[in-house]
Amino acid sequence: MGEPVEKPETAAKETIKKPSDAETSIRTIGEIGLIIDDFGYRNDDISDGFLYLDVNLTCAVIPGHAYSSSFGEKAVSRGHEVIVHMPMENMGENRGEEEFVLRVGMTLDSIKNRVHKALDQLPEAIGMNNHQGSRATTDPDVMNSVAAVLKERNKFFIDSRTTPETVADSIMNNWKVPSARRNVFLDNDHDEEKIKRQLLSLVEIAERDGSAIGIGHVKQNTLNVLRKQLSLIH
Repeated sequence: MGEPVEKPETAAKETIKKPSDAETSIRTIGEIGLIIDDFGYRNDDISDGFLYLDVNLTCAVIPGHAYSSSFGEKAVSRGHEVIVHMPMENMGENRGEEEFVLRVGMTLDSIKNRVHKALDQLPEAIGMNNHQGSRATTDPDVMNSVAAVLKERNKFFIDSRTTPETVADSIMNNWKVPSARRNVFLDNDHDEEKIKRQLLSLVEIAERDGSAIGIGHVKQNTLNVLRKQLSLIH
């Protein structure tokens, strides 16, 4: 087993400070890493809206789509981090990204070539997280191949934790690839009130542990909640 590594400087962290008594705010102190997944599909006011939030985001871009490369460039120009949102096999039916999705049973060279290809398409990317992957992230061969490329190219990995059986964290640790894990999904439910509750849960974890990572998606309701709430917690 490898030695523990330090958590990466990833998922652009915002210090949360206590607001003045006059504000109605989420009152906590900690750091939040906020990742927004699924950029690359679209080029519209919703995707652009995230870039104009008054907070540093980590934008997870899926390779292989019409706006993947251009959005990566645009996000960096707005001062945000970019990571590859790497398609990985899930327990259901994978659709799309056929040239990139990492599947259990593929040769190790095929997996490595796909990871290299994704990183080459998004040269701004400083790391990677998994898109879906409830099957692939449980497979040591897949994750060792991913770790080998990330180690070679000096990138970090964020485990989105789409399954509790994931081996990603331990394998990245073995390879001494800087890694961290998602604490909260913000918007598995699209209702704005429920997204707000998940954001509050993320803040509570950051207060308890000193830092926390939340993942949201390029959705109108997620953007609406962040526009209303972020000014109260950073």
